[in-house]
Amino acid sequence: MDALKQKRSTLRSAFTRSVDNLEALLAATQLKASDIEINYEQISERFKQLQECDTKLLELLQKENSGDAKKGTDLKHYTDTASKCKLPEIQLPTFDGNPREWLNFWTQFQKIHEEASIDEGDKYQYLIQSTVPGSTPREIVESFPATAENYKKAVEYLKERFGKESVLVQVYIRDLLQLIISKKYELSSLYDKLQTRIWSLDSLGLTKDKYVDILFPLVESTLPIDIVKMWDRQRHLVQDIQGKSDLDLLMDFVKNEVDSEFRVKISREIFNTGKITNKKSVSQYSESKPVVSTACELLTANDNNKSTENIRKFKKFDSCIFCDKSHASESCNEVSNMNLDCKKDILKKKKACFVCLKRFHRTNQCKSGHKCHICKKRHFVILCPDLPSNKIDKLSNGEIDETKTSTLSSHVQLSDVYLQTLIVRLCNGEKEMFIRAIYDTGSMKSYISSDTAQSMNYEPISKVNLKQSLFGAIETDEVLYKNYVIELSNVDNSYKCKLEVLGQNRICSEIKQIPSGPWLKEFKIHGIKLTDLENSTLKVDKEIKLFSGAVVAGKLFTGKIIPLKSSLTTVHTRLGWTVLGKRFGSEPSVESKHSLIISSLLTQTQCISDLWSLDVLG
Repeated sequence: MDALKQKRSTLRSAFTRSVDNLEALLAATQLKASDIEINYEQISERFKQLQECDTKLLELLQKENSGDAKKGTDLKHYTDTASKCKLPEIQLPTFDGNPREWLNFWTQFQKIHEEASIDEGDKYQYLIQSTVPGSTPREIVESFPATAENYKKAVEYLKERFGKESVLVQVYIRDLLQLIISKKYELSSLYDKLQTRIWSLDSLGLTKDKYVDILFPLVESTLPIDIVKMWDRQRHLVQDIQGKSDLDLLMDFVKNEVDSEFRVKISREIFNTGKITNKKSVSQYSESKPVVSTACELLTANDNNKSTENIRKFKKFDSCIFCDKSHASESCNEVSNMNLDCKKDILKKKKACFVCLKRFHRTNQCKSGHKCHICKKRHFVILCPDLPSNKIDKLSNGEIDETKTSTLSSHVQLSDVYLQTLIVRLCNGEKEMFIRAIYDTGSMKSYISSDTAQSMNYEPISKVNLKQSLFGAIETDEVLYKNYVIELSNVDNSYKCKLEVLGQNRICSEIKQIPSGPWLKEFKIHGIKLTDLENSTLKVDKEIKLFSGAVVAGKLFTGKIIPLKSSLTTVHTRLGWTVLGKRFGSEPSVESKHSLIISSLLTQTQCISDLWSLDVLG
């Protein structure tokens, strides 16, 4: 009010001076039209400004007068409203640079950004507190001097870097593509993820007419095959609905299926147990697991017990067809010494296919495209007629006994051959694990066992198609591997590094640790601290979990090599000492060398990774 009055006083003084100047020009003997015109325009402009100021001042006076009359009632109403509800404090979300979290972060911080009563210097401090320490956004914000002038620059830079609409759209589209690749979610979870991503695209201002033609086939590809078939049969019944696109109709259809599945789940759990549990049930739309029909479940208790037994049998079918253990049938070691007829007898008894080793269909009905690496026919290597173990029935009994004895002696003597194994520490945030690792400069790539990568919660960064060239000039078909980046350190955690590795179900066969003996004193004399010992205090799985190829090994070797009197050679790496060579006095005989060749050929009956085993490397 006071500022407006002062402004009005200034305008009145300027207007009065302009009027006096005009009167002086008109009273002069010589009149100049240009001067009179300029002075008149000044008077008109200042008169307009004075009128606007009078209008604003009058409005303020009217509001002030009317506000006094309602002041008591308004204050009472405000006090009553404020006393009824006390809301909890809202924690300001922090941003770590993940584009998926940008909308959540900016929705809350925008209130601070648009608040005019807060100084921009204080806003800068709020912005620093709203970023995760050590993250890219924190580094960007702290790179500017924390002044009021730089606040808007920092905000605009963050918007350009993380809040760009085109980048966020790509993120949500890639999430949809990831759902297509994984296909591991139940229908209800899948629907929730699809719906939230579609709404996220809507919140970015993208109208459905722009992206519906792109999203519809993507969303349809994420659904289980049974749902897609049901949708295709009912599509013509709902296509005539006005104002809805194919994507909306598809999402409505999936929502109805999710609601129906939820109602059935509730009724079933209440009927069976009397209470609702939170345990996840097997999805009725799973493609790989058999489904028991609803009518069968509504029969007597005896029938329900039979259904339960059938489900247990079905679950058992995922195990090995030969030994019923939890590994792939084509990688079974139990049948490595069986001939072809014995293997086929087992498959016939269990009603399994000779091509894919799965049950309940015949060979001529099998759609598997797998081919043998030896003869290129449609079967696994374990059933190849050209495999030496499958021809064992053609040998005499004496030859069989001799081969078994020689092979056994070979394995005993090969236990005295030490490869470059050691124990290392895997890290992923606060999670750690000690594992056994091996160096092999004959391989270009490095590998980690898939179960270890899963237990350490490593996420694949990409997928790679590779063809392996193995011992004996055998080439495999292209196999899809998951590519991981792992963090590795030595046992005492004094050296850390990050490696890029591929996931493999099994790295190699058993490689024994270094046993106790007089050679340990020689290690101690030279100051060599080995980790991969039989009497090691570290709790570690005996199986090799990490395979380090030439690319990685070349960067980890320090060049320090110490030959020992026991015919062993110690090699120092950044991750620890390793031992290489044969122990003195353990030379294999001629018979064991011959058996070693047979053993290496027999590894073709196992999985491809077994070709990296001790026998082949020998």
